[in-house]
Amino acid sequence: MSTDTGNVMTIILLTILISSINSFVASPLIKSLYRQHTIPLIFGLTNSDDEVAIDKPTIAIIGSGAVGCYYGARLWETNEYQIKFHMRGDHYTTSIEKGLMVTSVEGDIFIPPDELLAYNRTEDIGKSDWVIVALKSTGIGSIPELLEPLLKESSRVLAIMNGLVDEDIIRLIEGQGDDEEPFLTKCAATYGGMALLCSNKKGPGHVDHSYAGKLTASLSKSSSIADIGAHERAMIDLWKPTRGFEFVYDPCLTRARWSKNLWNLPFNGISVAMNVTVDKIVQDEGLRRLSYKIMDETLAVANEDINQRGFSDTGYLGEVEKEQMMALSDAMGPYKTSTMLDFRNERKMEVKYVFRKAVDRANQLKVPVPTLDTVVTQIEALQRFHDL
Repeated sequence: MSTDTGNVMTIILLTILISSINSFVASPLIKSLYRQHTIPLIFGLTNSDDEVAIDKPTIAIIGSGAVGCYYGARLWETNEYQIKFHMRGDHYTTSIEKGLMVTSVEGDIFIPPDELLAYNRTEDIGKSDWVIVALKSTGIGSIPELLEPLLKESSRVLAIMNGLVDEDIIRLIEGQGDDEEPFLTKCAATYGGMALLCSNKKGPGHVDHSYAGKLTASLSKSSSIADIGAHERAMIDLWKPTRGFEFVYDPCLTRARWSKNLWNLPFNGISVAMNVTVDKIVQDEGLRRLSYKIMDETLAVANEDINQRGFSDTGYLGEVEKEQMMALSDAMGPYKTSTMLDFRNERKMEVKYVFRKAVDRANQLKVPVPTLDTVVTQIEALQRFHDL
């Protein structure tokens, strides 16, 4: 073989090699590893952008579904935080390849794949300043395993979840028994989050927000009484840069949880018991009347619970909140509630924390809730019959 031929072959081989390297480097997996600082840390490579990103407060989103992706994307678009999404299955693989799309009545958000920090293991996320847990309450048992790699002494945990979950979340984080008074040592604070949000996961890598979005947060537990004021301010400051929804801080978690129950118990409850959308409930005379009855019973339990926990009657829920929930539902249209979707798709339903615990608390407080009890009994029967 002549020298010229050898040179040509060498050039061709080098070209193929360079093309292969470029394809490898440009692959979604490698881009994801670089964004996650895995490759830079292995080879000791950093740049100014990496350093700026690392200096930003880190927020881990655990449960990156309809709720977690919406609020996580709103935080991401502020460019104030480093948002790390924990995802699974095809939602993860599609998102790292094509990006995360959040369509919204308040303005769409697209996080391109080269900017999306998505992980399928929380061990790879690292210690986080904030952990936002947006799991269904059916997945509450996975909290110890998911959160342990993320928590440090100064971490704050916000659980945007349905139902009366807060004390059990603390016990799970700390490894405490059901009968123990919950206390906090493994992070700085936990909060309850209540989302009045119409949002659905349309498919892998795509969440659609169709209506509302108000987020309320309240401090659940602090590792130090002296830090309570600082925790309140930190939560308010966290959401200040965001847009697309109203954020409210409520100093009384009991009131905030029951305020969300004022919608969940009648509308989530009737929707799954009757297998109907919200518009059918508000437009049907009988179901609308039934909704009001459940709301009246919910108010009675809520205000007794607020009273038993030492709060003033100036913080009671009443007719204003009840009519606000009905007005919200009147404008919601044919919305499919989360529990109804779980039932239709044969997924585990959030019965224990959303429905049964509310009735149990009413019984503890000796507040009669016959209408609510009847609806919850129906839902529990559906759960048994369909093994959900």
